[in-house]
Amino acid sequence: MGISPLCCTSCLSICFVVVLVVANFGIMMQGTNKFSIIDRRVKASVKYFDVPPIKNKACPNGIDAVWLWVNGSDPVFRKALEENGRKGGAGRYRDYNTLQYSIRSVYNFAPYIKNYYIVTMGQIPDFLNTSSLTFKDYKLRIVDHKEIFPNNKDLPVFNSNALEVSIHNIKNLSSCFLYLNDDMLLGKKLKPEHFCRKDGKINIYHNGWNAPEVERMKHNLWHKSVGTSNELINNKFHPKDSTYKHPYVSHHCYFFKTDTLKEMEEKWQEQYKQTRTHKFRLGNDLAIPFLHGAYSVESNKGVYVREKWYYYGLVDNNRTNNLKIINGIKKKKPQCICLNDGLDDKDETNMSNAIDRMTLFLETLIPNPSPFEKLEAN
Repeated sequence: MGISPLCCTSCLSICFVVVLVVANFGIMMQGTNKFSIIDRRVKASVKYFDVPPIKNKACPNGIDAVWLWVNGSDPVFRKALEENGRKGGAGRYRDYNTLQYSIRSVYNFAPYIKNYYIVTMGQIPDFLNTSSLTFKDYKLRIVDHKEIFPNNKDLPVFNSNALEVSIHNIKNLSSCFLYLNDDMLLGKKLKPEHFCRKDGKINIYHNGWNAPEVERMKHNLWHKSVGTSNELINNKFHPKDSTYKHPYVSHHCYFFKTDTLKEMEEKWQEQYKQTRTHKFRLGNDLAIPFLHGAYSVESNKGVYVREKWYYYGLVDNNRTNNLKIINGIKKKKPQCICLNDGLDDKDETNMSNAIDRMTLFLETLIPNPSPFEKLEAN
């Protein structure tokens, strides 16, 4: 059956009215104060958890969040990298916006954390609204490497181990903090009790893999640095058994006590100084997540807990592999997610598709922005 001209005219009239209403609504929204929009998001998140900043026996001054971040595509950074004798290895320094979703995850799933610190080499993430880094009791601060290194002559460094031995030097850092690499994010609500015990100790999570791994130490710098750290622990707590084993700390969203980190540096000052001078990873670096975990347990400040509460995925150019990661996260609903970069930039098309697919998934997983983000243009 055909449609009469009169009917088409009526349809066009209705469409015009709808477009006019939508346009007027858009203009009204443009006049809305952006903070009122953020305010609703913040209230919704806080109301969901209904918690103030956390203070307990383990963390009397509350819990903060700290990220290490670098934009590996920044020309200034790339130049500094090459001037210090390193080319390639883009994956270790690549940025594909996982930091944005990592911050979102803490904001949405751990709203009792009020202070955010991003440790960078003078870089600022593009998604941040630098004029809005404070909102009510939520604050975000960019921390330059120069602030946390006792000797700026050691800079620049491109070694996460050198940065990790220095993060406790962040000014005004709380007694406890959640420490994340930019490829780590929370996957669901995280209660402080996951880390903080009623007796004042903290939980140190592992999955049963013990150090030292002697054979792996021969070929892998990370395993060697863990072995180096285990040796320090044994020299202090097990002087008669240099091969005493301690569990590898799970590669997840780490939980550190600031006082413990400072105490560790006092005991191993030379090793800390040495690690800070290493611009790139070496086998005799300190492995702080492992060292902090073992030291906490040996000094009766922590308890080992064998539990796999995280999901680790190596994101690469392969669509099947990445869909497996996405489906695994959906199925297991882990509290912490680590999306390690295994992308191959020699195949730019598939790499770009992989990044887009993972970004879309993260947007679906954590759609609610943090109050520190730039708002989308209307």
